[in-house]
Amino acid sequence: MTLADRIREALREKKTLVKRPKKGHIAHDYLVPGGPYNEQWDWDGFFIGMALASEISSEAIYLKNWALNYLEHVRPDGFTPGLLTPDGIDKRLHHMKPFLAQGCLFASRFLDDFSWLVPHMDRLERSVGYRERKFFDAGSGLGAWHDSMESGADNNVAILGYPRRGVLAADLNAFLYREYVAMAMIAQKLKDRKKSLRYGAKARDLKKNILRYLWNEEEKIFYNLERKTGRRIKRATYASLIPLWSGMVPYAKGREMIKRWILNPKKLWAPWGIRTLAADDPAYNQVNMIKPHSNWQGPVWPLVNSLTAYILLDYGFRREALRLAEKTARLCLADIEKTGGMHENYNADTGEPLAAPDFVSWNLLAGQIIPQVREGINPFRL
Repeated sequence: MTLADRIREALREKKTLVKRPKKGHIAHDYLVPGGPYNEQWDWDGFFIGMALASEISSEAIYLKNWALNYLEHVRPDGFTPGLLTPDGIDKRLHHMKPFLAQGCLFASRFLDDFSWLVPHMDRLERSVGYRERKFFDAGSGLGAWHDSMESGADNNVAILGYPRRGVLAADLNAFLYREYVAMAMIAQKLKDRKKSLRYGAKARDLKKNILRYLWNEEEKIFYNLERKTGRRIKRATYASLIPLWSGMVPYAKGREMIKRWILNPKKLWAPWGIRTLAADDPAYNQVNMIKPHSNWQGPVWPLVNSLTAYILLDYGFRREALRLAEKTARLCLADIEKTGGMHENYNADTGEPLAAPDFVSWNLLAGQIIPQVREGINPFRL
């Protein structure tokens, strides 16, 4: 069997661990990070749903259900809790990360059906617009995370320790850009030209602001900004890569960043994938921890590996994308063969499993990434 066949087969039975029947306050069958979790998490569910649907399109029903569970919790002001449990809302997360419109778009594409969205468009618009109304900086036109925990990259040094809503973040704004693009595409499918044009304009304006304020031309990288002072937070982290993944960065500029930062062994390129913090950063470490934070200060995360492989593919580095896809598959496969499961992150230099054993979530993306890269397929293209 090829490596691609082996990892796909190894993950086949793991997929049963991420599916849960509807229960209590969660009205539709839903997705969880397999292991000890029974909650629906915002971006975990999105990426799990994409992993399932990109292999078998009918499995996008779970991505649709993920979206419906959130749409049915949108409040009148647009606030949408990021973490749902059968017993109700879990307040560990604030407003959900900007993935709801993308999830609705991709679920509809895979299922070849946009009609289910019609009765939910008002709630979807309110949810997508909440952060713009509540968390945007008037001067730069950029959004802020509520805090580092809401961002999902728990101890990201480019946000951890800063005041709440005090960081204009590269990852957040790139996610928001994709939400606006997704909304424009959904509106177009529903034949609402006026709405499609409005969201298209929002996407263009936000893209302009991201490139103006967060791109450092001298160093060829995206940095977060301190909202109060406007100072750059010069830390090369996972978040710096998300504008590339968003598809907004001009081709030549993106290739410059990739060469200087992603493919540089002294920065983000490691023996087992993509470091979540540059190797020459003073905070760089490989600590095995999950409380009080999961560690995004150096370890390799299969999610980041997968998203970066798609970045490399889209910016003309197909050979390097395939190398990274194969590293990711080997990393997960070795863990399964040794421990019977996977972990949420790994030592970037040795491949040693670190935190959260028996973790099955976005690492399911590893099951399809090798053939996708070979065929030039990025399932996240808008």
